[in-house]
Amino acid sequence: MEVMLLLDALEDILEKAPNLPLSSKSIIHKEELQEIIREIRIKLPDEIKQAQWIKEERQKILIEAKKEAESLKKECEEKVNKVKEERQRILAEAEKEAEILKQEADKRVQELVDESDIIKKANEQAKELIIAAQIDAKKIRLGSKAYADELLAELEKHTDKINETIRNNREELKNFKS
Repeated sequence: MEVMLLLDALEDILEKAPNLPLSSKSIIHKEELQEIIREIRIKLPDEIKQAQWIKEERQKILIEAKKEAESLKKECEEKVNKVKEERQRILAEAEKEAEILKQEADKRVQELVDESDIIKKANEQAKELIIAAQIDAKKIRLGSKAYADELLAELEKHTDKINETIRNNREELKNFKS
């Protein structure tokens, strides 16, 4: 800032001014001081305007960053809700399919039991059907969990990106102070 340099020059002149003999009063060059004061008056409004502009720009950046953060927060919340809904839907479908498979297995077991000459074979097939149904249900459950995890991982990456943007904006704001 040029005004600060001019003030330093004034101070320097006053400090180096010789004193009158037997007095604490100093001898200074009036024209030299008046010239520096004129320059300060010329420079001061420009520097005040520049400081005001910097302050306004900082405020605009802060407002923009807050809006962006709110928007991203809302977007993340919406994605989390969609993931939860999708997970619930997949789990409900998996449970429904597992119940259907179990009912089919129970029905098949009952049919085999009714046929007295193949009871042993029926029991074995029933166990296989139940195991297969349980395996299918487990696969469906695991698949839905994996899908939900993928969506959450994507959301986490997006959130990290948002946090990085916020950190960069804050760093930029800190640099404006300097």
